[in-house]
Amino acid sequence: MKIKIIFIFILFSSLVYSATVHTAKDRYAPQENIKITVQDMLGNAKDWVGIYPEGATNAWENVLRWNWTDGIVDGNITLDKLPTGEYEVRAFFQDSFEVEARYRFVVEANALDANLTASKVNYFTDENITVHFSNLLGNVKDWVGIYPKESSNDWDNVIAWKYTKGILDGNVSFAHLPIGDYDARVFFNDSFNVEANVSFSVNKKINPKAVILTVDKDSYVPNELIHLNFNKMQGSEKDWIGVYPAGASYEFENVIEWRYTGGKVSGELSLNGLPAGEYDIRAFFNNSLAKQATQTITVVDIEPTSTLYEDAEDGLNPNWIHVSGKYNKVRITPGFESTGAIRFKAYWLQRKYNPTEFHLPLNVNKTEKVLEIDMRARSNPHFNFGLIVQTKEGSRIVIWDSFFNHNGIGRTIIPPHIKVSNGNVILNNPAPNDYHYSGSRLTFRHYKINVEKVIRNLEPDNELISIDYFVTTGGEYDNIKLSSH
Repeated sequence: MKIKIIFIFILFSSLVYSATVHTAKDRYAPQENIKITVQDMLGNAKDWVGIYPEGATNAWENVLRWNWTDGIVDGNITLDKLPTGEYEVRAFFQDSFEVEARYRFVVEANALDANLTASKVNYFTDENITVHFSNLLGNVKDWVGIYPKESSNDWDNVIAWKYTKGILDGNVSFAHLPIGDYDARVFFNDSFNVEANVSFSVNKKINPKAVILTVDKDSYVPNELIHLNFNKMQGSEKDWIGVYPAGASYEFENVIEWRYTGGKVSGELSLNGLPAGEYDIRAFFNNSLAKQATQTITVVDIEPTSTLYEDAEDGLNPNWIHVSGKYNKVRITPGFESTGAIRFKAYWLQRKYNPTEFHLPLNVNKTEKVLEIDMRARSNPHFNFGLIVQTKEGSRIVIWDSFFNHNGIGRTIIPPHIKVSNGNVILNNPAPNDYHYSGSRLTFRHYKINVEKVIRNLEPDNELISIDYFVTTGGEYDNIKLSSH
């Protein structure tokens, strides 16, 4: 019985501690460190791994590289590079020389096969050249150079070059080149020994089916939507139109606004209004940065117009409409830069529902699309305000609600979203002012909101036609007005 118990224990132990070891790859170059993975080690601080010549005994004098596992059960260890040859990595428990696992690998002079590819075989003169590299050494001075095709590797022949910054696999891009045939070549560690190369050509752009972009007018005013027609696009779902500062390079970080064309060859789209300045509208195929057409526009700075609807200087505007809730809580209080402001006290039912609502007619304003308002939240920690508007897609209620963001400074708890209630389409947004995060709740603050931009954030193809009513369920307001920009 005792013998059987010992046998079972030994068998159990061997199953639990069935260690494995292997290298990250089977072939290394002499310039590479050896990356080793161990699994199911004992976890002792003096478990260790060593590299031996293949076929050598486990004697200490045969160890070429070694290190403790530092008590890991599963993990990775890196040992220094080796000369060319055939080797084994071996795993041992507790400072012993009884091998628990082994794995064979080789070091060969030509084991590191660097690779280089170009994103295209043929480029046009206005396109950037993108080159992908892989299997590099990882030196900060590995580099990629552009040479005339079949020229020598001499530095005098380099047309453009970039360090790979120690990356093993990645991309480098070069600005558009003159017409010609080229090689991209990769080199290790500031040398001129080419490790890989790829050929490509740069050609003059000849496109009889050139894309056409047209706009509805020569110049625009700030905030005015830009209506654009496009024709002869490729028809890809990822064809796109982008707005750039005039003359800016094509890098995507320079894009001010962009829209996919929805796979259409021809069609119309509208772009958001812009500040005063010069801009290029550019067309691109299939998510590329190869420009197909450009339309330049001007946005002219003009004096803004505005219409004031409530300043509470001489009592309330008589046009206020009481929709619901308690009416007797409306009053005049000290204002912003004036002698009065209008205060609406929310009327809460069961501490969770506020039926108070007031509307102020804005005379169906079709030209001024920026809401300007001074407000504070002294009397109401939770309320909302908004606008009833007409759009190309129908009537909308645009609401700014303090419930969305009252738990922290600038923190949006609920993102803007569309809601349909009682047949009304409601565009919900976090309020700009709230009792909980606006600083001093006794302070009036001035807000300026581009209403059309807020609508298009949720409905990108919609357009604002008119602003009809200001609506509120509470809060204090002064100088309610609409402005052109």
